[in-house]
This record gives sequence, structure tokens and C-alpha cells, in this order.
Amino acid sequence: MNCDTCDMAMRERKATRQKPYRYDLSGLSNVSLVGITMHTCPQCGGEVPVIPRIAELHDVLARSLIQKPTLLNGEEIRFLRKHEGFPAQKFAALLGITPEHLSRVENGHTSNLGTSADRLARAIATIAKDGEAAREVLLQIAEQLAEPQRPVQSPRSYFLKLEQQHWKAAA
Repeated sequence: MNCDTCDMAMRERKATRQKPYRYDLSGLSNVSLVGITMHTCPQCGGEVPVIPRIAELHDVLARSLIQKPTLLNGEEIRFLRKHEGFPAQKFAALLGITPEHLSRVENGHTSNLGTSADRLARAIATIAKDGEAAREVLLQIAEQLAEPQRPVQSPRSYFLKLEQQHWKAAA
């Protein structure tokens, strides 16, 4: 493999803990990869990583962020939101915050979401991991939350039916 910049033959190496590859493309400034193959140009120092199974890498990274014991920062919130496929306005609606506040957090102008919204962001990301159906339900909820508030109506009645040993909503 030759360098795209200077056309020199590149050397191959493995990224190690001592000399990892900083994975800036994730949008997170504190993620480094080890064990991947790196192609390095001896003349200009350019590096080309070979990153296999990126979807799995992002799933592991998302799980690590969700389990983080401290509040998520803006980069981490943005990563989780984008990883789960939520537009900013709908994610903000699910969190019960304005899109402007979410933007300030994601761009580092506000340090974090606060404890309750942070927990909710993690829960949303966890639920969305269950697949497309869960994500679609959350997006529908976000649509409803984004609609102008309607006047309070009298309580709705819900009818549930036991059918073949399973409960279902009855029409």
C-alpha cells in the first residue's frame, strides 16, 4: 500500500496500548483503538487504520457510555443520539428539554444534561438497542410530545382483553 500524500510505501503495524489509534471519527475525543492494523508512511507520517466490524465497535462503545458511572458529556450524548438514529429535535422532545438546550450540551456550551435527563437519555438509548420497532415507538412518542399542548380532557377509558393467555388492547 502506498501513501496517498507522498506515494511512499507504507509500513504495517499493530496499534498497541502504548501507541494506540485515536478514533476521532467516532465524534468522541477520548476513544483509542488497540489491536487494529495501521499503515504508516515513513516519510510524511500519514496513517491509515484498518477498522473491521465498525457497527459492532459502535455498539460496544454505546454500551460502555450507557454504563458509565458519571454524567455523560455533550460528545457522549451526541454519539448515543446519532448511534440510535434520533434527530436532535425528537431526542430533545423525549428528554423533555428544548432542542436549543440539547445543542448547547452537545456542543460543550453546557456541561451536561442534568441527572434526570442523563438517566433518561441512557434509558432511551438502551430501549432503542432492542431494534427498529422500539426506535419507531420512541420516534412516535417524540412526534406527539413535539405537538402543541392540547387542553386537558377527561380521562380516557382503556379496554384490555385476555386472548389465548395473552393480554391485548381491545378496540
